[in-house]
This record gives sequence, C-alpha cells and structure tokens, in this order.
Amino acid sequence: MKNVKDFKIAERIEREGKGCLIVVNKWDTIPNKNQETATYYEQDVREKLRILNWAPIVYSTAIAGHNVEKIIVAASVVEKERSRRLTTSILNQVIQESLAFKAPPRTRGGKRGRVYYCTQAAIRPPTFVFFVNDAKLFPETYRRFMEKQLRSDAGFSGTPIRLLWRSRRKMEKNDGGVNAMKAQLNLTPSDRQVAAAT
Repeated sequence: MKNVKDFKIAERIEREGKGCLIVVNKWDTIPNKNQETATYYEQDVREKLRILNWAPIVYSTAIAGHNVEKIIVAASVVEKERSRRLTTSILNQVIQESLAFKAPPRTRGGKRGRVYYCTQAAIRPPTFVFFVNDAKLFPETYRRFMEKQLRSDAGFSGTPIRLLWRSRRKMEKNDGGVNAMKAQLNLTPSDRQVAAAT
C-alpha cells in the first residue's frame, strides 16, 4: 500500500513540475553498509519510483541527526537547478551534439524531423522549446532521448524538465510566431503536457 501511495505522490510531483529529493531514512538500521549495499538500495528506490529518476537520493537517520546536513545541501542544489537558465548558444550546442549522436528516425515515407533551434522559455520547472519542421516526426522515444541528453550534458538534477515541440508550419500560421508561443507557455501544467504532445 505504501508503494502505491509513494508512486501517486511521485506522479503528482512530476505532473506539477515540482523539485524533489528522495530521502531514505533509518539508514542506521541497515547492517554491514557499504557501497554495494547503497547501490542495491538505490536500484530498489529507482525501480519503485522510476518516474523520479532525476531526483537525487540522500541516506539519513533523522532521529540521530545523521546526514541531515546533506539533506539541506541537496535541497539547496535542487532549488538552484530549478531556477537555472541555459544560454541559447550552450543549449543549441548540446542539441546539435545530441542530433549528431542520434538523428531523428525516418518515417516510412522517408521524412525525417529537423530541429532548427531550441531555447529555454521558462524556469521552475526548466522548460525548453524545440522549433522543428514537424513535431509529429519526433516520436516519444526520441523526445525521451533528447531529455536524457539534456540532463546528462546540462544537469537539472532534482527537477522535472519540460520539452515543448513547435512545428514551423504551426508557427507560420500563428500571427506573431514567437509571441504566440510565449502566450501558450502561460498554460496550466496539464495544458502544457497536452501542448507538448502536439
């Protein structure tokens, strides 16, 4: 029952774009602790809370005050990561390296998605807008790959990140282009997820 509740809380954290730190308490009750033990418990936590694979884990014993300072330090890092902005030049360098490593897949008709550029549109959570030829040419697997690359190259530990995909044709139809996109970013979190899927 506890795992179901934990997972529902994890889903809500991700959905609402909140920062998160996973604290494993009562660490003093684990016998013969070593790196292997910590790895085993981390894998167990990661498996149960897969949706929060970006959240750092801290082991502590709250009643004895062990590693409480590590919790505070880690929470401070999470807060900084949530508010961090990447310059467009650094962001596009990361994106170009990711595209060179793994190009978007071709459709059966031979079409392939192209990324023109990317910009960070918001913080808390960090939100990135990809301007592309056709958002439909980027399947969910490729979008997850790009999120993984962004995290491995640029960080953002402890915070969900949002990737929004904007088709050039859609932007050209909208009067104002970038201004229309900025207005759309003021949607509620659930609306943002719907927009991200288009």
